[in-house]
Amino acid sequence: MTPKVFRKKNKYAEPVAASEVMAAVMTGLGVDVEQAQARSRLGHLWQNWNMVMGEDLAPLARPLGHHRDMLLIGAEDAMLAQELHLMSGELLERVNAFMETPFFNGVKVSLLMGKSGLDVTACNPLPDEDMGWRAPRAVIPDPVQASGVFLAEMTPDSPVARAYSRFVERRARNKG
Repeated sequence: MTPKVFRKKNKYAEPVAASEVMAAVMTGLGVDVEQAQARSRLGHLWQNWNMVMGEDLAPLARPLGHHRDMLLIGAEDAMLAQELHLMSGELLERVNAFMETPFFNGVKVSLLMGKSGLDVTACNPLPDEDMGWRAPRAVIPDPVQASGVFLAEMTPDSPVARAYSRFVERRARNKG
């Protein structure tokens, strides 16, 4: 099968689908047409990741790419990675339904470790100084004031009373 060659057309010509142009470009670069179509479908998947995964799952399961028929997903921490691993069947079903073919046969979940995902619509918040406004400061409560008023009501040989009395003594030493 010979690839179509696109030439400059006159201004009254019909529009050409971008997928046809991309297929011709990829063929010109020596890439197989099927590979070009697969790359195009993967690009659509990364662009529509939030829609494919849904509002609840998209920020948790970040796409990292693929290796042959394995979908690579990233998670922020180990507990989330375990949950995503247990949900791999559902993730696989959602992605393959979007691809309209059994494109992936498995899911591999790993920790992000600072990597960014391929989902181009994900919102990564900017640091506070770049936003032009300051985030409210966290309210830090005052340290506990140990006066020892509860010692009179406690049994002196209980472990709680002994620990509380030591705490009161240390606080008094650190103040003075």
